[in-house]
Amino acid sequence: MESKRTRAIQKFQNWDSDMTCPICHSPLAWTDNQVRCSNNHSFDLAKQGYINLAPNHQEAHYNKDLFESRYRIMAEALLYDGIYDQMLDLLIAQGIELTNARPPRIIDLGTGEGTHLHHFVDTWGKRTGAVEAEAVNALGLDLAKDGILVAAKHYTNALWMVADLSQLPFKEASIDGALTILSPSNYPELQRVMKDNAWFIKVIPGPHYLRELREIVIADEADRLQDPTPSTEKFKAAFRNVGSAHFERRVPLNSAQMSDLIKMTPLMWHADEDQIAAASALDHITVDLILLFGQK
Repeated sequence: MESKRTRAIQKFQNWDSDMTCPICHSPLAWTDNQVRCSNNHSFDLAKQGYINLAPNHQEAHYNKDLFESRYRIMAEALLYDGIYDQMLDLLIAQGIELTNARPPRIIDLGTGEGTHLHHFVDTWGKRTGAVEAEAVNALGLDLAKDGILVAAKHYTNALWMVADLSQLPFKEASIDGALTILSPSNYPELQRVMKDNAWFIKVIPGPHYLRELREIVIADEADRLQDPTPSTEKFKAAFRNVGSAHFERRVPLNSAQMSDLIKMTPLMWHADEDQIAAASALDHITVDLILLFGQK
């Protein structure tokens, strides 16, 4: 059986022709058992199966416990079940072909523990009848090393990378598609690496996302509703052929799953003991999301 590191090396070699050094921006390649550029800046490809292009960065809030909680609640409670089919439906509705002569290069920006990208790639493969490796070349990036460690531990259908999303390690016009799910976006930097006609799906909170938690921690009723308008208008100004879809479901949760939800969401980081107790007593949560599609 191949090691995770060996698989990651093979996946990296699908990307290295268009990957650049985060220090000097010269091309990266697999050389002398390392990821290295022509100016001899080198980066580890860890035995766990990920590449670290930001070795000196440390994240405070986004730690292992948070990402393990995210992994468990998405794997066990299927918190976002159904959204990956809806994302592919949106691609098709906007004229994107899922079956290609060459597997498209797709990046997930702010991938966290990798669950969204894993299920997106898996669903794409099932739709096209192709094995995952033949469906897409997928790469998940996040600046939080703990998230990438969890991704590499659980999922093998993408290349995982610790990297600065404000300086993407790719040549200009090298990416076919991109995802950002509940994470901030740097549109100019993303558009730099997108090919002409490349697509982008951004998932943002809908008005009632995590409504039950917001009712507990936000006193002003008017502030509890999430207004997607500013994010939507900014997206429309940055991309063409814009389309959208709405995803909403009420998800039942047991006490362990609710505990994981409380740990994983920044909404609860500053909650007091009474608020945490009230949230722990909930038995469901509302997932309300807006999917935005655009092209360069």
